[in-house]
Amino acid sequence: MKKTTLSISLLVIILIVLAPLIGNSFMQKLINENIKNLAANGIVLKSQKEQSSYLSTKKHFEFILKNSDAFVNYLRAYSKTKIPESVKTLFQRAIIGVDVEYSNIPFSKAIILEIYPRTFSKKLMQQMQVKSPDIYKHLKTFLDAKGILYHIEYNLLSEDFSGFIQNIDDAYTLQKNKKISMKLLDTHFRGNGNIIAPKSLKITVNTIKFNIQDAANNFTFNIDDLKSASTFTSYTHYSSKSKIHHINLSLQTPKENVNIDINNLHVNSFSKNKDKKITLSSKTSIEDFKFHSQKVNFDIENLNTHVSMQGLEAKSFETFIKLFATSNKVNNALLQVELRSSLTHLLSHGFKIEIPDISCSKFTLNKVRDLGSVKINADIQIKEDKDLIEKLKISPMLLLSNLSAKADIKLANAMYLKIIENSPMAPTIASYAKKDADSVYFHILFDDSRLMVNEKVIK
Repeated sequence: MKKTTLSISLLVIILIVLAPLIGNSFMQKLINENIKNLAANGIVLKSQKEQSSYLSTKKHFEFILKNSDAFVNYLRAYSKTKIPESVKTLFQRAIIGVDVEYSNIPFSKAIILEIYPRTFSKKLMQQMQVKSPDIYKHLKTFLDAKGILYHIEYNLLSEDFSGFIQNIDDAYTLQKNKKISMKLLDTHFRGNGNIIAPKSLKITVNTIKFNIQDAANNFTFNIDDLKSASTFTSYTHYSSKSKIHHINLSLQTPKENVNIDINNLHVNSFSKNKDKKITLSSKTSIEDFKFHSQKVNFDIENLNTHVSMQGLEAKSFETFIKLFATSNKVNNALLQVELRSSLTHLLSHGFKIEIPDISCSKFTLNKVRDLGSVKINADIQIKEDKDLIEKLKISPMLLLSNLSAKADIKLANAMYLKIIENSPMAPTIASYAKKDADSVYFHILFDDSRLMVNEKVIK
């Protein structure tokens, strides 16, 4: 019995002693697999350093984004977010630093990562060094100080992660006393899944601000209190919710004075794929939208939009979206032919567009004229037609035989009068309108290639 107890005790001690060594080996294998995956998608390891103790390990890596197109294609498989061409250009052949710290005892602590650009595009940095050496020096100092840094704590078992973006509060004075400043304050995030393309992600941002000004001009863009939450299963199955307390954009020049204020913006969207049919939906609401300039001023209260597309054939839709994304980068005749062909295939399967709500509760023009409210809803149906491809070869107008639609429009009297004032079509529009003491109504119906407004045929 004593020998058995002693053997078990020795085994436990050996396992405890070996655990950090086993853990370090496990982590090294995991890191190597991720480096290999990154290399296959355009990000290549440039150098690495290691500082290791018995219980923990720190590693520093530097990667080069050698192929931004390959990396964007990788992201596209996991996210619907489109990467702007300017961002791709900025990071082509950029050097990315990554610091990793982890416990050598497997799964005992979260992995800590810090990710930061060391340089932007090599070509852009070289051009800047020649043409604008002062700006180059400021930017290099900013990046050397890890001015843009993501701090992430990642749990290997649950794949949960959380972190923050280091605050950015930077300013620079150009020639002729032109000043540029930018702020990104109190940005936090948490999510689950792959860090590069997570399955779920929540983000909060307190402040985003960009300003450029000189003696005569001033441009400011400001966002306060942004919150977003999203889930992503595939390119055709995702959901996203965003809320922004306040957005302001202002431009002041000797000839212009423009100010845009948006209060309490909510944006919800989702896509789902069921029985090989895709549904897309987008819903937006703005509590208050103000636009002021020297020429026109208006204020819209409770602005709402809700649009959905239902019954999109999954394979045709995915083909069309991929070709459409490619067409924004490459413009050639063959690609345009393929794009039109994929759109025709999508239309041939039929689908429905629903617009339950486009509305505002109040529209005020030039601060004094209340034009009242607007309410619009519509349904559009494109019928399934296996012969559509052949029909469109004869005439694109044959698509109209597959189209049916109905819409209801309700305008406050003041809004209606403003829309038709000075219009040569005013008498014709008035002949189809239905009115009561407060509003004007239009019921629009299109079917069998015939258009009707308030039960009157448009000829």
